[in-house]
Amino acid sequence: MRVACSRIVRKRLRHGGVELGRVAGAHLLRHSLATQLVRQRRPINEVADLLGHRSINTTALYVKVAASQLAEVALPFPGGVA
Repeated sequence: MRVACSRIVRKRLRHGGVELGRVAGAHLLRHSLATQLVRQRRPINEVADLLGHRSINTTALYVKVAASQLAEVALPFPGGVA
C-alpha cells in the first residue's frame, strides 16, 4: 500500500512539472506536513501524533525548524553584544 501511494504521488508530481529529488512520494508529503505544522508553531507532540510516531525523537528527525524561529527564542550570549 505504501509503495503504491508513493508511486501515485511521484507520478502526479512529475505530471505537475515538479522536479523530484532523492526523497519523493508519500515521504515528501509527510515531511511537508510536518514542516508546515512546525512553522504554524504546533506542539511537537501533536505533529508526532499526526505522523503516527511513538517517539518525539522520530518526529524531530522529520522536522526541520526554520532558522528565523530559532532566532526568536535564542538567548543573548552572556557578556556578548546584544
